[in-house]
Amino acid sequence: MVVRPGVRVAPVTGAVRPAPGGAAPGGDPPAALQMSPAPSATVRADDVPRIARRRRVLYVSYDGALEPLGESQVVAYLEHLAAGADVTLLSFEKPADLAQTDRLAAMHARLRRAGVHWLPARYHRRPPVLSTALDVLAGCRAARRWARAGRGEGLAGIVHARGYVPALMALDAQRAHGCRFLFDMRGFWVDEKVEAGHWARGGALHRAGKYWERRFLASADAVVSLTHAGVRELPLLGRVRGGVPVEVIPTCADLERFSPAPAPLPPAAAPQDDGPLRDQLGLRGSTVVGYAGTLSNWYLREETLAYLAWLARRLPRARVLMVTREDHVRLREDAARLGMPAGALVLTRASFAQMPALLRLMHVGVFFIRACFSKRASAATRLAEFLGCGVPVVINDGIGDSGELVRAGGVGLVLPDATRASFDASAAGLERLLADAGAPARCREVAMREFSLTSGVARYAALYDRLP
Repeated sequence: MVVRPGVRVAPVTGAVRPAPGGAAPGGDPPAALQMSPAPSATVRADDVPRIARRRRVLYVSYDGALEPLGESQVVAYLEHLAAGADVTLLSFEKPADLAQTDRLAAMHARLRRAGVHWLPARYHRRPPVLSTALDVLAGCRAARRWARAGRGEGLAGIVHARGYVPALMALDAQRAHGCRFLFDMRGFWVDEKVEAGHWARGGALHRAGKYWERRFLASADAVVSLTHAGVRELPLLGRVRGGVPVEVIPTCADLERFSPAPAPLPPAAAPQDDGPLRDQLGLRGSTVVGYAGTLSNWYLREETLAYLAWLARRLPRARVLMVTREDHVRLREDAARLGMPAGALVLTRASFAQMPALLRLMHVGVFFIRACFSKRASAATRLAEFLGCGVPVVINDGIGDSGELVRAGGVGLVLPDATRASFDASAAGLERLLADAGAPARCREVAMREFSLTSGVARYAALYDRLP
């Protein structure tokens, strides 16, 4: 390997319905955010990837384009890649998202403007295993239809599989029609299933997953890993054929959106005209410690809340801003139980389009992820987004390349673990970090070098070009 730094899928339609439920009291987005426009789909000439010959690409994602993750990590890439390739997106959408037909129509229009043909398929969750098998069957049929259409034009095309479930569809298209198979791993999925407790180690699902993982690596015409740490572990998973390129492309962010405020405020800055958002959230004059996103799954909820509470008690004029869709009532209860001072916690919700404005209010961002073997191949999107906004971070070690990158770039603190002893040991370094006027500029520099969406798109385009 060469390492370099009867189910039919069809567009879903239906009557327009409102989003189910609503925001919990006290957790609605502030008024200053509620009318924020959606991100632009315009692609500038300078951003167009240079692909020597126009390729047909079927991009398969088991994450929906209507989900925040799919919007940031699938749609944002394809809007640029479609300027140099004929791109079709096959994504599996949650039924609740498909029911919001106004959002469905808006995404269709957005992708159409970018030149992306979209095939939204319905994602099935139950019954376990069988539902995934049905989705794979539907995806295989869609991929074969796409491949046959290209064969009629003398073009085999590339099937870009984002993850392990899409890789089953790509492998089938490769075997049936000679398509090029790009295995975009997105982490060690089989090991994640075991370490999360969903599959028994050595059980039937684990053994089957490991068999297909070896097949994917042996058959792929190109492999993408999110981290260098993950590439180092690939020999433990399977053998990549000689000469097959293995590219490291981390989760990137649109750094035109995730960018610093024109004049970042130092901690406890004197009041100045920085817009209404800071005032609406009651953060003016505060040292703002921030958290964004879920506290579930691999994110260490108890440890994160404990550290945020510790910071709120230790830092002068500290407020903790958490932007999350999780249950705000339960969050307040858990935070209080772990020592969060009364009145220190500010909770709000935000869409993907609204997130940059909230990150810019923060002086430091915090997140802790469970460290285990599978996480060596993971890269947290929120690291790119925090750094892009000029916000230094406090993270735990052992997650992909993140610890090494934060230490080398001087853009935050890396705790050996999420224990009270590590919290106490971080105090002096945190004070220096908050007092360092050069930290925001370093954060932005590291983000531009490592996590630029434009750079990530260019790497994918170059990889497309290398496939025969």
